[in-house]
Order: sequence, then structure tokens, then C-alpha cells
Amino acid sequence: MTRSYELAFIVEPRQPDDEVQAITKKYTDLIAGSGAEIKYVDHWGKRKLAYPIQNYKEGKYVIVYVFADGSVPWPDVERLLMQDEKVLRHLVVRTDKDLKRATRGKIQPRMPWETEEKPAEEKGASHAS
Repeated sequence: MTRSYELAFIVEPRQPDDEVQAITKKYTDLIAGSGAEIKYVDHWGKRKLAYPIQNYKEGKYVIVYVFADGSVPWPDVERLLMQDEKVLRHLVVRTDKDLKRATRGKIQPRMPWETEEKPAEEKGASHAS
């Protein structure tokens, strides 16, 4: 049974972009090494925080979308994220239940890696009904 997860973490704003890339690669390699599939990595860049964390008012946000068969060592990943001084906060959320609820309600959720444009054959098929 494939499950989907989102890993979000905030890196100190003073870290250069190549360091943020290196931190992201470190954790995506750890996750992928356990047999999970990294579907998409979304770098949001520097954003204002809702409240100060360690006297920082901004942080660099990274979102990682993961598909796994329950083999991801989340406790190890979270432990390493908590020990990393460059990471201000992190959060792991299981999203497959939310996607199931959305499809039951006839809502077709779009993931960040999906394009907005539908293929031509899908457009034609929807008008034929």
C-alpha cells in the first residue's frame, strides 16, 4: 500500500542557496535510500515566519513530496532534522488520507508536479459526456 507524505522544513535565512540544496539532498538521499520515491522537491525560497524562531523573522522553506510503502525511517529523519542546527523547524504529514477524502467529495486535487493543462484527449472526452 503506497502512502504519500510531505516533509516540510525551514532552514536559517542566512544559509546560502547551495547550502540549502545540500541540506535538502542529505535528507532526500536518506529517504530514497530506504526505498521511498521522492516525487517532487519544492523550494519556496525565503519567506517571513509567522512568529520569530531563534530570533529569526524569516526562513528558507523546502517541501519534499514522498511516496513510500511504509519503509521510510521517519523517526531517524526527524531525529536528524532536530539535531541539525541549520534547520529551524520541520513537519512530516501523511497526505494520502486527505487525498482520498478529497476524491470522495468529487474534488480533483492537483499536486505541484502536475501541469495545469490537460491533454487534448481528456478535454475532448469531457465534452462528449
